[in-house]
Amino acid sequence: MEDRVYEMVESLVRSCAPFFLASVALLLGFLVYLYAPYWRVRRVPGPPATFPVGHIPFLAKHGPDILRAFAKNYGPIFRWTSTRNLITSLYQPAHLASLIPTMHHYATSFCHTISTIQRNREDVPFSELSLRLTMSVIGKTVFGIEFGLLNDDSSGCCNDDDGSCFLRHLIYSVTYLKMDLSGSLSTTLGMIAPVLQKPCREIFKRIPGTADYKLHQINQRLRERIDAIIAKRSIEMTREHKDLLAALLNARDTRLDGNLLTDSHVRTLAVEHLIAGTISVAFTLSMTVYLVSQHPEVEKKLVEEIDRFGPRDLIPTSDDLHFMFPYLDQVIKESMRTYTLAPLVARETSQQVEIGGYVLPKGTWVWLALGVVAKDPELFPEPDVFRPERFDPAGDEEKRRHPYAHIPFGIGPRECIAQKFAIQEVKLALIQLYRHYVFRRSPKMELPPEFQYRLILWFKRDIILRAIKRGSD
Repeated sequence: MEDRVYEMVESLVRSCAPFFLASVALLLGFLVYLYAPYWRVRRVPGPPATFPVGHIPFLAKHGPDILRAFAKNYGPIFRWTSTRNLITSLYQPAHLASLIPTMHHYATSFCHTISTIQRNREDVPFSELSLRLTMSVIGKTVFGIEFGLLNDDSSGCCNDDDGSCFLRHLIYSVTYLKMDLSGSLSTTLGMIAPVLQKPCREIFKRIPGTADYKLHQINQRLRERIDAIIAKRSIEMTREHKDLLAALLNARDTRLDGNLLTDSHVRTLAVEHLIAGTISVAFTLSMTVYLVSQHPEVEKKLVEEIDRFGPRDLIPTSDDLHFMFPYLDQVIKESMRTYTLAPLVARETSQQVEIGGYVLPKGTWVWLALGVVAKDPELFPEPDVFRPERFDPAGDEEKRRHPYAHIPFGIGPRECIAQKFAIQEVKLALIQLYRHYVFRRSPKMELPPEFQYRLILWFKRDIILRAIKRGSD
């Protein structure tokens, strides 16, 4: 009997051995995949890991203050303030004022491009032209180069030396990359099983026709082109260059700790400004002109204010933009309230706090639904009505409203760093546009405007307008 039992156990072990070995191999492979990233950065200073739970004890000890502990104990590896302070210096009032002639130049070219298009057809693809305007401004102020996107012959391809054609195609490709379940398959799988996202992306990015392949190709071309621009600018650097790229390269080359700002960081920051400073500003400009075109009474007041300022060739100063165009301020704010570019902002509570009668413990993630707040009738009566006067500083509605009811650029230390740059650009563009034109919706434009979430909020269909020349043009 015992021999029989022994034979059965031995047979079971033999039959299960391949499965057991395969399971062990699979588990080891999974652990190697899971911990490979940690092994590659094991020499980066940081808290010691405890096997098998890693840094969980350190996280449990410090909680939401973990990044502060990292910065205090392990230096600049965990700091973002130095880089942010460097970039912030480029958005100080004096530097922004120095950019007004550049922004005004491109706003004037924007009007000339509209005039050129009108020679051949009535309708103006306004959202597309807004992209060209904002990208031209970013090209000059960030990269210090001319993209040539607002030439009179706007259909022509520009000199490839400055990367204008490449970057023009890139910005449209980036605009149309989907960020929902109908887009990248690896992203969809990652939502279901996060561990699958990276290996699936590595596979799909090699298969032509997939969204992952397209994204990989765009990113690769982007890196190559930006690296080429950076390399060229590194050689040609002079004190006359005052753009963002020049400041980043100078910081990279002169900082004592050369690892604080590497070539990769420079590239990332440049691309971030390229994408965010182009699409977001173009969206705001397009929606503002569209909304004004739908409300003649708003248009009348806006045009009267712009005309009162002075002759059409008078370039506003920084103080002029701040003090001489109060209604323009209200129009832009109401446009950004009506169509919120960033509907969600995430924050983490640094201490226990009570909000709306609910107690939130320290370390709680809070999602601020800016798009919902912007349509709250208690904060904004008749929220679906486009009424710029609701932001009149002398009005009772504005005085009663909570100061954080309208925060389109976010709030706190991580609010949009370039918000003043963006508003200045939008103001100068609107002033120049309404000096020469008023706008009406084209019958070819479908209503209402529909939007989609890509890398950033954008239009499903172009904003198409008809530009009507004003007198003395």
